[in-house]
Amino acid sequence: MPQNAVEPLRFAHLPLFFAAVCFSFGVLISRHFWTNPALLFIAVILCAVISALAVYKALRPTLLPVAAMFFLLGAFCEEVRPFPDPQTALTTLADGTERVVEGEVSMTSAVRHVESALPFSNKTRQEQSQQIQLQIASVSSNEGTLLPVTGGLSLTLYAPPDAVFPTISCGDKLRVPVSLRLPDHYLDPGVWDERAWLLGQGIGAIAGAKLNAVIITQKAVRTSFPCWLHSLQQRASSRLIAFAGDAPEGFFRLNHQDATMLTAMLTGDRSYLSRGVRLGFERTGAFHLLVVSGMHLAIFAGLVFFLARALRIPRPAATFATVVIAFAYALFTGYGQPVQRSFWMITLYLTGRLLWRERSAMNSIGFAALGLLVANPDALFDAGFQMTLLTVLATAGIAVPVAEKSFAPYLRAMRNLWTLQIDPSLPPRVAQFRVSLRMMVQHACLLPGAYAAEIIAPATALFLRFLELLLVSVIIEMAMALPMALYFHRITATGIPVNLLIVPLLGVLLPLAMLTLLAIVFLPAVAFVPSAMTAAILHLAIFPVEKFSRSAAGDLRLPTPSIFVVIAWMVCVAFAIWIVRQQRFSVSTALLSLFLGAAVILGWRKSSEAPGRIEITALDVGQGDCILVVSPQGKTLLIDAGGIVGASPDAKFDIGEDVVSQTLWARGIRRLDAVAITHAHADHIGGMPAVLSNFHPAELWVGHNPDSAAYDHVLQEARELGIYLQVHAAGDAFQFGGMQVRVLSPAPDYVPKATPGNDDSLVLRVSYGNTSALLEGDAEAPSEARMLSPGGLHSDLLKVGHHGSKTSTTPAFLQAVSPSYAVISVGRHNYYGHPKLETLEKLEGAHALTYRTDLLGASTFYLDGRHITTAAWNHAGQ
Repeated sequence: MPQNAVEPLRFAHLPLFFAAVCFSFGVLISRHFWTNPALLFIAVILCAVISALAVYKALRPTLLPVAAMFFLLGAFCEEVRPFPDPQTALTTLADGTERVVEGEVSMTSAVRHVESALPFSNKTRQEQSQQIQLQIASVSSNEGTLLPVTGGLSLTLYAPPDAVFPTISCGDKLRVPVSLRLPDHYLDPGVWDERAWLLGQGIGAIAGAKLNAVIITQKAVRTSFPCWLHSLQQRASSRLIAFAGDAPEGFFRLNHQDATMLTAMLTGDRSYLSRGVRLGFERTGAFHLLVVSGMHLAIFAGLVFFLARALRIPRPAATFATVVIAFAYALFTGYGQPVQRSFWMITLYLTGRLLWRERSAMNSIGFAALGLLVANPDALFDAGFQMTLLTVLATAGIAVPVAEKSFAPYLRAMRNLWTLQIDPSLPPRVAQFRVSLRMMVQHACLLPGAYAAEIIAPATALFLRFLELLLVSVIIEMAMALPMALYFHRITATGIPVNLLIVPLLGVLLPLAMLTLLAIVFLPAVAFVPSAMTAAILHLAIFPVEKFSRSAAGDLRLPTPSIFVVIAWMVCVAFAIWIVRQQRFSVSTALLSLFLGAAVILGWRKSSEAPGRIEITALDVGQGDCILVVSPQGKTLLIDAGGIVGASPDAKFDIGEDVVSQTLWARGIRRLDAVAITHAHADHIGGMPAVLSNFHPAELWVGHNPDSAAYDHVLQEARELGIYLQVHAAGDAFQFGGMQVRVLSPAPDYVPKATPGNDDSLVLRVSYGNTSALLEGDAEAPSEARMLSPGGLHSDLLKVGHHGSKTSTTPAFLQAVSPSYAVISVGRHNYYGHPKLETLEKLEGAHALTYRTDLLGASTFYLDGRHITTAAWNHAGQ
């Protein structure tokens, strides 16, 4: 904590802080309302002239024109900012057709042994793979001629386990036949847009290819600096992974999982991290401790600055050395966007401290934020930037003033405790604290052994340091309520105890881990010494993460906040920053205001109910099925949970966790009343284990399914969670939350084949009043024929069977249902060519207005008992 008094929240004291605020509002307003950049530029110049005249005439700036100048400057920078190249030509060709691509390698990864699934199959095989980024120069057209096309391609090469990978280096030129496709993009509310993120990284398409199909047309003459830097990072990561190898478990030994975490911490390479490790840290709100983040770079820079000052290097030279060494480390970690942002934040902050001699932390923060936003106004909308800035703002803006008005003066009073001449210069209460502490020590000296006298002062200092860490942790957790709800739909109550335990250890772990890495690279014979200490500290840090991550109470899921909730939170935080600098009742009022801001986020409830009507939403889960049904009384039923056929066992993407759960949480759904499995194909149940674990439904509805590994896994998960298993067959009818549910298939005497099949599908018809919907999973012609006999199939909405394949939606069945609306759950450019043209023609001939999730995203239908209305997420939000 700084030793200076709390700075007043006034423009004269914090000009750059207020300038950054005005600039941010300008960027925000310009994002929603377009203004001619030329007019904005003229207005900025005009306000600058008025401000200069005010300074010249009154010898002090006038707030209004200065604020207007920075507001208009923010709007201008937002209007003229460059957009990522949309790579339109490349994305047009990424339609799954095999094409010949030529380009230059810009980045490579290490060759790894992986367990992969065969395409659209559950069979797996061992093979080698290597990830390559290619800057494309040309792509073959449908006619086979090479077209000049620019863009970025993420290419994965595969080879048998015993194959010898050729050395592919940055700068090499390749020719390879590939089936280009676009990165996955799920059009559901609350789901992360991987395609937009990759486009920001310069990647417009992805593909896979066999190694023997790759032709190196030209080797690189020399290696560029970025390539050399990336290869250095890779070699360091590989050496660390190899050093751990298959080491046995041990408190003082680094195992393979430990090495994957250290590579993420030290080099920024997250590709080795398993999904289980990531989830544990995410559930406890400690993922920022696992990877290279602003905290890691700040600890590293703080260590360098501390050593420089300990060597009595002048402050300007120490600042310069810290910036240079931090920049070298940032480059080594790959200099990705989060690291870039953290580095410039640290650099500008240190520069600000140098300029203002540590008198104004808030002004230094404003200086850093303003510099970053001028360079890239779009950073204002980046989750990482917001969370980094909010963390330092909560610390300097609220935690520091609270500490200064409570325990911080006593902590500083611990220095030179026995120098009596200091006492008269201190406030009376602080001087009395020093006197009382010395008296306690002197009295303790009279006790036998006198051990108490030796520990009183250090124990008091340790307690005050703990209060400091606790205060900062609590304030940051409350301030982070909004971004956690907005971007991750969660708040982690366990984040406070976990951070209290881990953050102090991280200050020791990071230097030890760096020492271990250097020893592995340069002195492997002695690397076991620092690695043993690193392993011990790392295991101590992992222990609370593993314990707290198993606590369901610590991971509260939140809906996406409304604009009114966001504004209320901003008002509470701004008021806390202002009131804490006042004279009376400032600390309690500021903490109460911050608590109210967090309570607004926690208390916000986004109703998932549609009273008096059924809501049926077909989620976009790619080539799979997932239907959300909300009954007129608000009961929730999820039918299937999507999945990827042929997903690799090593895959870090889980459609149940990363798509379905995110969408439900964004909707404000924390629990499901029931889930149903139509049948046991992977594209219907692949995401179900994550859904069961996250939403703990009361019931699981199934039909007649054969045993399979995936289906048995779902049933085992349900048993462990105490979910009631309900087996249904044709003829069953029951009420569910005010709507009627009738089971149409499978027949009671249906016997499934040895392996899961489409005709195993559990077909449901839900109705309310005079409106109804028929949800048929993947039922095909035989199943549809059996459903015709009992009759009563007419429905306003048909969830088309088997993704619109020609084996479903027979003319007789379609005539019996006679829907006004139809919805097809299907993936873009899928391998099967669904939906088939003849199915679309049949639906058109039946005058059914058809919705497709691959084109429209999540599509919602409302059945109010008399009419059916529709809405598509893509129309409203994309």
